Amino acid sequence: MEEERPTQFPRNLPFQVGNVFKLHYEFPTSLVISDDGQKILYENNEKLVYVDSDSGRTIRNFDLFTKFIGLLDLNRTNDKALVGSADHQAKIIDLETGNCLHQLNGHLHFVYIGGFNPQSTIAATGCQNMKIKIWDVLSGKLTLDFEKHQQTPTSFSFNAEGDKILSSSYENDALIWDPKDGQIICKLQKHTKGIEVCKFAQSGYLCATGAHDNDANVWDIRNPGNPLFNLQGHTNFIKDLAFNKQGTQIVTGSNDNTGRIYNLIDGSFVAELQDFPGQVYTISFNETGDRIIGASNQKTVQIFDNQGVCLQQISQEGNFYINRTGNTFVTLPKAIESQGKIWRDARAIKN
Repeated sequence: MEEERPTQFPRNLPFQVGNVFKLHYEFPTSLVISDDGQKILYENNEKLVYVDSDSGRTIRNFDLFTKFIGLLDLNRTNDKALVGSADHQAKIIDLETGNCLHQLNGHLHFVYIGGFNPQSTIAATGCQNMKIKIWDVLSGKLTLDFEKHQQTPTSFSFNAEGDKILSSSYENDALIWDPKDGQIICKLQKHTKGIEVCKFAQSGYLCATGAHDNDANVWDIRNPGNPLFNLQGHTNFIKDLAFNKQGTQIVTGSNDNTGRIYNLIDGSFVAELQDFPGQVYTISFNETGDRIIGASNQKTVQIFDNQGVCLQQISQEGNFYINRTGNTFVTLPKAIESQGKIWRDARAIKN
């Protein structure tokens, strides 16, 4: 395998190529990276491939599905994966043994949304028939069918304690509900068009929604009647958003080709993230909160500091995936027989 050494890149760049791995088919529809950045699981030609990111070596191939995979999530110990597919199936897989631990039956449509709670005790899966199912990870048993959305779910998030779910659809309202019994705890009801994305902050009581009315709202669920902050300024709908782990900032990404940083102390605008050549479809903070990583649909990744200064631009790299800690991301050209690049925080790469 041909490696790309980080010494080929200037040492002051915040992210550098740590390794590469070869794709043997078409580009993946889904990919997930472990929190420590050491393992990668991705869909390739309707199969799952498990890769060691340091060496680029394939650890295991999983031939478990008959159609493309839309949902991939890792539990917090990175030894189990939750997988959902267009063949209406979902599975919990043991990555160490290669075994399918549980087949999660009952969906009638493409399973494309879901994840483990932070404690990895329950898993949620959602599909195009407006249902979200809750599963016990240990037994694989279905514990709840949540059927309160009237349109296709667009986004969902567990709180840090794992006892609440925030979910949205193309309705104007988001719902916070109990995954044990499906009881709605509160509705978030101030958007005027459908909600595209919703996420809890690390605090557990703050959350945010971004919608097709071009606004994002930050909510305190202890007083959900009105948003804590209404974040305005985008001229097209909000595609993604993220809180930093320090609880001091939130960043939004939009189809208007920009991102925007806001202060969580008073909701004030901090800076605009500019020069994206296309719509910003994903955006994230790193773990220390001093870097923001965003990707556009025009094959460009940009890294900013938390005051909006662009530190690095990576062009012509196709699809983009980042792990939960923001210390590792993967870029994939949209080409057959191509190489995926594994980018790491330069501070974690040893000379």
